[in-house]
Amino acid sequence: MGYSVKWVVDNLGITRDMLRYYEKEKLLPTSESRNPTNKYRDYSDEDIERIWGIKLLIGIGFSAKEIFALMNDPEYDFEAAIAKKVEELERKHDENVLYLEFTKSIKLTGRIPTASKIGSVRFDDFLAYAYENWNFYDEPRSASFMKTADTLISKEPQEWSPADMERILELFNSCDAERMMHIYALHGYFQVLADMRSFGFDSDTVQRVVRLLHEYLIDHTAGTDMDEINAPHIFAKYTASFFLGGDIMLLHERNYGEEGCRFIAQAIAHYGGYNIDDL
Repeated sequence: MGYSVKWVVDNLGITRDMLRYYEKEKLLPTSESRNPTNKYRDYSDEDIERIWGIKLLIGIGFSAKEIFALMNDPEYDFEAAIAKKVEELERKHDENVLYLEFTKSIKLTGRIPTASKIGSVRFDDFLAYAYENWNFYDEPRSASFMKTADTLISKEPQEWSPADMERILELFNSCDAERMMHIYALHGYFQVLADMRSFGFDSDTVQRVVRLLHEYLIDHTAGTDMDEINAPHIFAKYTASFFLGGDIMLLHERNYGEEGCRFIAQAIAHYGGYNIDDL
């Protein structure tokens, strides 16, 4: 008596369809050994070891053809093959880390990066630019902020661990006076806008505040790779979205409330000639 199909499924995590696939690809020899009780195939110790090895090899990227060669071709160079798999897995690991951090950056901002004008750049070139410039977790100046933002978004202050608190304090300590003044200045503009909801987002008074905010940002981004923000429609599209979606919106809502965030987005979008539904 050997191991039943049910035992293999329960203990090795192999589905019946996968077992049939192994046999079809000649990775697992067919057998006439049947359990007399239910007429299903029984598997020997040797079969179990083979299934175990096949599953591991498939898991690290070997194809059925490669595994068949490994089992049947005496000249198959396993050392070279496994070294190649290590290289492939390292490359995929690096790509997956990049994709993960890039995706987390999109999640934080709530925006999918697009070209300022369709047709102005090839997609592959834009994607390479986006990976380099939108991966905030990989950018030294913003990486610490992004990690701290994860804590601020996912936990209430009373839930912060000593390590969380240390990370937050390190972030503040790393900010020089000029950067801190910039943060406070932006907060001041946003708070004023949130408090002006009774005026209407398209009123002259509110739009004047948005214009002053835009002029402030122009002064503080001069000579950087954010020169495009000089254009009102780029400024509006870039800034308003931070109050409409993504994890960063959740941070803003703690300061300005849900209605305040929507009003800020409406005011900024209107300044750039947009309706927030178009962003």
